[in-house]
Amino acid sequence: MNYINDDYFLGHLLKQARATKLNRLEVDILNNTAEPEELLTKPIRSSIDNWNKRFPELVDSSGSTMEFVKQATMVIEFDLQKQRAYAGNNNLLESPFYCEISIVDDRGKIYRHRHEGWWFPES
Repeated sequence: MNYINDDYFLGHLLKQARATKLNRLEVDILNNTAEPEELLTKPIRSSIDNWNKRFPELVDSSGSTMEFVKQATMVIEFDLQKQRAYAGNNNLLESPFYCEISIVDDRGKIYRHRHEGWWFPES
């Protein structure tokens, strides 16, 4: 949840998803790659790079080490067909999204966390 220039990451991503009609971002954290390219504006790319660079610190702070992490991915997907007025400002339209993080350890065990909610671009 980082703030970039004039909006949060998810606000930038939703705005770009609406502009391109591409609703799903896939990030390979270990290889620092993301797609589709059309969603990767400069603020979005910069934020992803920063997250990916900090990932080993997060693993270490959890009590593990990167030697056990064999794969790490993040998927963020918006439902662009649904919109509703944001309760705090009826001029802003929010859309539902989910974010799922998957980590595969050296034994092939998958650890998954999924967060769902609604988001809107501030600008």
